[in-house]
Amino acid sequence: MFIEIGPASLVVYGEKEGMPYEFDRSRLEEKIQNILRDIREYLPVLKQKAYKIKNTKHMPDVPRKMVEAVKTIDEMSLTPMAAVAGSVSDALKEHIKGEGLDIISVNNGGDISVFDRYEKGLKVGIGDIHTGRTTSYTLNIKGFSDYGLATSGFGGRSLTLGLADSVTVVAATGAVADAAATFICNNTSIITNQVRRIKASEIDPLTDIPEEYVTVEINQLSEGVINDSLEKGLQLAFKIKIKKYIYDAIIKLKDHIVTTINGGYPIILEVHNGN
Repeated sequence: MFIEIGPASLVVYGEKEGMPYEFDRSRLEEKIQNILRDIREYLPVLKQKAYKIKNTKHMPDVPRKMVEAVKTIDEMSLTPMAAVAGSVSDALKEHIKGEGLDIISVNNGGDISVFDRYEKGLKVGIGDIHTGRTTSYTLNIKGFSDYGLATSGFGGRSLTLGLADSVTVVAATGAVADAAATFICNNTSIITNQVRRIKASEIDPLTDIPEEYVTVEINQLSEGVINDSLEKGLQLAFKIKIKKYIYDAIIKLKDHIVTTINGGYPIILEVHNGN
């Protein structure tokens, strides 16, 4: 089921006893509207760097979890808006759980929250942000009942400081995956004349990162710049993985890809001969 309300564009899927589940659209739309209302109410707070937010006890569930997610990943550089899409997916998934489904997938513009009661597994294609097409890479995820996936990259829905075409993260929640993907992608930044940056406020006066210089144009990159960018992102991804904040990350730039995945269960990166 596709639902579009305000900034949220969601694809919701469920299964019960092996059969696709028919959702009550009006019930889901009402829940999404309530989630977005809570975010709007706290938007001035959520657009601050997370370290400035000291007390979240008074906040509704979704704004509070946005703050918690970015504080887990990096409270100094991120605002809670870095976790907004994943947090919305998580909240709707938790709401749907009450219907007793075996499989739930809530995809909010590529930031996905999954419930897989029997841990049967899920295959997710890694898309190309620029073309909208799937690439030859697929994530095969097994062994988790609750988890989230998120992707950040240059040319996506959000602004980035980095160069990566895509950073895809798998974590325990969509909110943490969203924050981590943003953080890692930002860290793929390399200072070079081949990249043009401008203040985020010049693109979007209402952005949560008005003083940050974001990537707006990437010209032909040398192999050295590509390798340095990927290495920066990968080193950071490993640091976050070692702390057990995320399960794994995949970073793609041009025709190059690097990952924290070690080739074994429960997350496997598959390559399909470019098709």
